[in-house]
Amino acid sequence: MNQSILFNDDMSWSAEETQLSFSAQSGGAMIKCYLTMSYLQRIGLVAVDEAAIIEFCQLMQFDIEEDAQQAIEDERLSDDNQLWLT
Repeated sequence: MNQSILFNDDMSWSAEETQLSFSAQSGGAMIKCYLTMSYLQRIGLVAVDEAAIIEFCQLMQFDIEEDAQQAIEDERLSDDNQLWLT
């Protein structure tokens, strides 16, 4: 069964943890998604300041959501319903 996955517009950057997070909903469940710096660099990030990182991720939003959707469909979630793209 193909479930609809909804991505929320709530991207936030954590400089302390050097990761971006956002949330998604799949089958009524809330999923917290995390993008590591290595993932972001792999998809082309060269910026280091928060504003540029958020802007880059907004420009790459559809690619990021596609990667996240595939990972969710492949059931690559942690036990606490988190998705890590590394």
